[in-house]
Amino acid sequence: MKNLQQMISSIDLDNLLKIFDMQIALGILIFFIVFRSIFSRILIKICYKITKNNNNPKDSSMYKPLNIFFILLGIFCMINILSTSKKLLSVVNDIFKIIVIYYITKAISTLITEDSILGKKLFKNSDNKAVNKVICSIIKFCIWLIAVIVSLNVMGYTDSLRGLGGLATGLGIGSAALALAAQDLVKSMLSGFTILTDKPFVIGDWIEVGEFQGTVIDITFRSTRIKSYNNAVITIPNSTVTSTYVVNWNRLTSRRFDCVLNLSLETTSEKIKKIVNEIKITLQNDPKVIKETVQVSLDQISSCSSDIKIFLYVREAEYNKFLKAKQDILCSLLYLVEKENIDLAYPTQTLYVKDKESLKKG
Repeated sequence: MKNLQQMISSIDLDNLLKIFDMQIALGILIFFIVFRSIFSRILIKICYKITKNNNNPKDSSMYKPLNIFFILLGIFCMINILSTSKKLLSVVNDIFKIIVIYYITKAISTLITEDSILGKKLFKNSDNKAVNKVICSIIKFCIWLIAVIVSLNVMGYTDSLRGLGGLATGLGIGSAALALAAQDLVKSMLSGFTILTDKPFVIGDWIEVGEFQGTVIDITFRSTRIKSYNNAVITIPNSTVTSTYVVNWNRLTSRRFDCVLNLSLETTSEKIKKIVNEIKITLQNDPKVIKETVQVSLDQISSCSSDIKIFLYVREAEYNKFLKAKQDILCSLLYLVEKENIDLAYPTQTLYVKDKESLKKG
């Protein structure tokens, strides 16, 4: 009887302990769920203090992932309190280690940007944004690669990786096929390195590559992306860029302007000389025109007009400003022609009609 009472009391004690453990585990989970936002903001504020960032923690890209992390942390603590299986605990611990590695890697990679405090210190002597962006991408890739290797090591796959490496080394035919398939990729990457170092254009330039024209919006080791007139984004492999001509319109310091004034054949030689001289003086006094480049002369006399050829360079290299300057020059030319009462020629054709009597005589 006494032994039975002891057994019952021990069973009750075990049940009480299990209930107590469940309450603690549930309380920890609720605690992390309730205070996850506060913990996230505190961690982000600490990072902002280190990097001297004054942004709102809720605007950070890490805010939502950290909220999820603290919920997972609560679940992890709950499983460790409730579970009695060593195998399950080992698996859960490995999974949680991988989750921690992921979040640490993500936090570090968010700091590796060109505009971050770390990026500004790293690239303080470099003004090539495209190269800086590629370097940041390479650093991020290396960080994530290290994270993957560490995660595989945590999961115990190091020996398996070595075996796969030995197998890959032994597959000579497979390696050759892989190298052949990657030939274009390597060629584009080498071309991208040439573009980034030689800098024939940078992000924001208006360029012409073969039959394509547009504003450069991105340059990577593999390709260059441009936005065309109709806002379509065109991706051009860097191997194509380096193997064809590239016109960078932003590198222009001036733009060429030329036109032909077709005067009517009724215009006298005196008027032609006078209008040529007036056009030359007017254009040379225009501040938008490079004075030394102005050329105005009677070019030819055709069947229906006397053609005055006008050639010059405008200081405005930007396309929209050049269009405005071009309009002003053309209006000036029209004003001079109107002032001298000179008619512009237009294509004409003379038609001779014979009557029936003439045809019979013929």
